[in-house]
Amino acid sequence: MFDDRQMRHLETQVDALRMKQKDSATRKTYDQVFDQAALLTIASLISDGVISTLDYPVSTGKEANVFHATDAAGRAKALKIYRINTATFRNIALYIEGDPRFKRVKRATKPTIFAWAQKEYKNLVRMEDAGVRVPTPERVLDNVLVMAYIGDETTPAPSLREVALESPAAVYQDVVANLRAIRKSRLVHADMSEYNLLWWQDRVVVIDVGQAVPLDHPHAEEWFRRDVANIARFFKRLRVDTTPASLEQAILQD
Repeated sequence: MFDDRQMRHLETQVDALRMKQKDSATRKTYDQVFDQAALLTIASLISDGVISTLDYPVSTGKEANVFHATDAAGRAKALKIYRINTATFRNIALYIEGDPRFKRVKRATKPTIFAWAQKEYKNLVRMEDAGVRVPTPERVLDNVLVMAYIGDETTPAPSLREVALESPAAVYQDVVANLRAIRKSRLVHADMSEYNLLWWQDRVVVIDVGQAVPLDHPHAEEWFRRDVANIARFFKRLRVDTTPASLEQAILQD
């Protein structure tokens, strides 16, 4: 049970995180992230032993903020909090509405954001089961997702675009293998690029899969081709011999 003393301690931790932010826009984002409902959700995760501490920010995205956390054994976790008051709500709704797994979600902001968190969790589970290298999902509650942390205590894993690759051709093959596994999971990532691939321990890790949709989604084929074009473009710049057509063939081959 999470008592008043523990709640005050959590609020103190959050206030300390907020006060470290010098930029007023970032502070406003923190106010949106850590509303009372989110604090109660985090408190529930602590009570259930899913996490023990909330430590420091890792990244800020269009729809969510990611924080470093730990469990009672000191293992690092990534805590992803989806903002309820998000300017990208309409974009999120587009990926929810065409997904038959979420056809009963109400057309309102909070239910849609909660569904988005559930969607990312389910997509992570489905992709990992198919052999995609993703952060292992551990728990989702309301608008908060807990998953494995990718990185070490000094820095989170960089995105692929931030790394000087020694062997782009070998990394390309690693990406192809993950794209084939995503296809095996019967999903399309729908936002695949060098921004949503982390580089850690000489391997790629696929992230930000909330928008991923099943192959029977009305826009699945369109978004699959967009994913393919993005990856082919990135590796072409690194002088890897690839085209969207050849990459698509490599992904779809039996």
